[in-house]
Amino acid sequence: MTRRRMWVLLGAVGSLLVIALVVLLIVWRGGASTPGAVEDTGRPQPHSSPAPLALAALPEQTSAPDGPRPSTCDELYSPAIVSAFGDLVLNPAWVAEENSGVNRGSEDQELIALIDAAGKPLTCVWANENGGSGLGLTTELVWVTPEQSAAVQSRLTAIGMNCYEELGGMRCLIESTNDGEITGESHFLRDGLWLATSYFNAGPDGYTHDIIANVWAGA
Repeated sequence: MTRRRMWVLLGAVGSLLVIALVVLLIVWRGGASTPGAVEDTGRPQPHSSPAPLALAALPEQTSAPDGPRPSTCDELYSPAIVSAFGDLVLNPAWVAEENSGVNRGSEDQELIALIDAAGKPLTCVWANENGGSGLGLTTELVWVTPEQSAAVQSRLTAIGMNCYEELGGMRCLIESTNDGEITGESHFLRDGLWLATSYFNAGPDGYTHDIIANVWAGA
């Protein structure tokens, strides 16, 4: 064998070895990348749902103040005030008659309308036992809502009454004298109660204060 043939043979053998190595390398790398050999990391898991936020507590509803509720006129007065009225008596029979002409708790028609709109009042009349005379006093005790109370106070101010805070409530007064005759009104608002009083030549000093002391005795 000549030297030239020997080199050709060695070159061919070398080429075969290179090809074999390449094939082995491809097979080895392919086996390493099979699905079974890949580490299973799993799919990304969604985050858990956030816990629901607690709703703020709703404010509790509040009701209007529940004031005292006298049911009879006798509950309004002390013995001293009863004596101070002298010959006048409380709720004589004739005042309940139709068309008796007895005064209301106010002479103002808008205030009378507010009294009637609030419901049936507790009406207390001091008058002559035998019929109408030149003396008398009427108090109507009315239960009112805050809105009605505001409307009453607005009207009292509008007609020129002197209003001021007193004894835990709002007091409004007006009085006039004509030819020696005294007429006037006294109004008091507190805790959903309205004391509406009109008088003609009658009404002892401290009358409204006496009612307040008795009605709100436990306050």
